[in-house]
Amino acid sequence: MKPFLNITFAVELLVLTCLATVAVKAEPNNNENVNKFCAYVVGVPYASDNLNDEEWVRFQYCRDTLNQ
Repeated sequence: MKPFLNITFAVELLVLTCLATVAVKAEPNNNENVNKFCAYVVGVPYASDNLNDEEWVRFQYCRDTLNQ
């Protein structure tokens, strides 16, 4: 029974590694979560277009830093 468990574990690890790789590659495209987080950090409502110059600069800095 042990060889079966080892093969099953190896296949599961391979599948999880592939899924994790796809998730990591897809993460930079997930700008909505980054924008929501940065809006929270800056202290403005998400998707607000009523930001003053200082808030906009802070929002852009947050977004650029997280996307690096």
